[in-house]
Amino acid sequence: MSISRTVNITCPSCGTKQDVRLYDVVNVKTDPELKDALMQNMLNRIQCKGCDLNFRVDKPLMYNDPKLGMLIHWVPETEEMGREEILDEFEESLERMYEQMPEGQEAPNVRLVLTRVELVELIFMLEKGLNQRVVEYVKYSIFTRNPEKANPKTHRLLLNVEDSTDEEFCFVLQDVQSQELGQILRYGRAAYDSMIELYEEDDAEFLEMFPGPLISARELLLEDEEFEEQ
Repeated sequence: MSISRTVNITCPSCGTKQDVRLYDVVNVKTDPELKDALMQNMLNRIQCKGCDLNFRVDKPLMYNDPKLGMLIHWVPETEEMGREEILDEFEESLERMYEQMPEGQEAPNVRLVLTRVELVELIFMLEKGLNQRVVEYVKYSIFTRNPEKANPKTHRLLLNVEDSTDEEFCFVLQDVQSQELGQILRYGRAAYDSMIELYEEDDAEFLEMFPGPLISARELLLEDEEFEEQ
């Protein structure tokens, strides 16, 4: 089931305080309307009673679609908790969960994302039956071959599943600071299909690059750059 709670929120514009209902867990099977709200950017969105400002409250959220067989956790970066802290805490929580599971019970398939747009992208990707690791491998290739256009320090690379076709994938660059969408990059579907064949024959390289739960070409490249700078 979905889980929500009442939280006292302060308007970032006028400072008005009000109690609002925010969701911690969205279960698509029991509450399909919450998926619609998420995809339409309406989930955990507040209308201030003081100044009518409409704003979204970004907070940790677990997305559960039993049909996909995967739990997706969105944990936003904040000034208090950056990427490394999120990853460390999430890994520790997963270890505790696995330790407490009954012997013989299959562990859930878990993913971690850091932004809402990446959550929506992953949902679209899974619903279309795409392999996330192979898609991120494609992104890795695009990043490394187009450093001037696609710089992981300044841009995210998002798969636009809806505008992709049987012939090509449609990727779009998003400015990390402004959140604005920009240049479109296209990638042949045949190359992805060839990588799928390689994955099915031997997935070791893909699993080594993207072990999870955060499967992201951009995050991998940022980690590599941080390592090189040390």
